Amino acid sequence: MANLLILDASSALCSVSVTTDQGNFHLCEDQPRRHAQRLLPMVDEILQQAGMSKHQLDGIAYGRGPGSFTGIRIAASVMQGIALALDLPVYGCSSLQAVAQEVADTQSIHTAQRIAVVMDAHMGEVFWSIFQCDNNGMMQPHGQEHVSTPQVCIDALTDFDGLVVGDGLALESLSALTADDPTVQPKTEFMTRLVQAAWKNNEFGSEEQHQPVYLRDSVAWKKLDEQPSLLKRS
Repeated sequence: MANLLILDASSALCSVSVTTDQGNFHLCEDQPRRHAQRLLPMVDEILQQAGMSKHQLDGIAYGRGPGSFTGIRIAASVMQGIALALDLPVYGCSSLQAVAQEVADTQSIHTAQRIAVVMDAHMGEVFWSIFQCDNNGMMQPHGQEHVSTPQVCIDALTDFDGLVVGDGLALESLSALTADDPTVQPKTEFMTRLVQAAWKNNEFGSEEQHQPVYLRDSVAWKKLDEQPSLLKRS
């Protein structure tokens, strides 16, 4: 099995995981607005926990969004810094898919059952998408990822025949939807299976092939090379 590092900072949570042939190691902290201070130290901590160095990594994955713009940028810049320093292939994992996979892994989800994930996008909008369980218990995309007003989301999911989860369901504007779990957020622990499958399927590649996904094209953010404080360490 490949040695893979996984990062996510797309929500209030900050999480890192390492998957090796010796097992999987996870670290997750609730760190709103402190992702930049904690993510790199957490990488060092999880590698120490796994008893390995960065030079033993075969690849690196990150939560590519959608989610917190700042958090995604931080994770992407850390990913880029480590990948460039060590010449590692990378992979971007959907934050919404990670939430669906967490629900599938912690509840009794049957083949072909669907999960709608709704996350708070702030600015009066929500991120949402639908995923379907395959024969291997993996949640696969069942349509596109969206950013929309709560009402558009409600109209799309009113007659939905699966589970509806995600922190967006805690919004008063989405009270019309039945919430199966309004607290779940992306965690690298539940990206592990998705990332391992991507490695097996040769889906890792260059940073250009795995760009962050914001869904809001109108919002301008700094380029990665304009955040040197996040790229100094590798």
